[in-house]
Amino acid sequence: MTGLTIERLFERLLVAASGCVLIGAAAVLDDRVRDRATGVFAGTAMSELAAGRHQVERALQYATNAIGYQSSENGTLVFFVVAAAVLFFVMLKT
Repeated sequence: MTGLTIERLFERLLVAASGCVLIGAAAVLDDRVRDRATGVFAGTAMSELAAGRHQVERALQYATNAIGYQSSENGTLVFFVVAAAVLFFVMLKT
């Protein structure tokens, strides 16, 4: 059990390190990436994150409204679509 946990931890550290290497390489090659990374690490990018969060909230609100409208018309189809989405996210997680 402990070996499995250490292996998972090592895999996650390896993924994080490779992501940092990719971002670092992109920052060396492109000034826009360097400016964006500097803004994120300095904490000035919070307004952009808030704007992105607002867009995601609006998209989710539109999706829930569409699902509510469709569920009154096509309940069985909506059930299968939701089940497929849950299975898809479970598949991505494992």
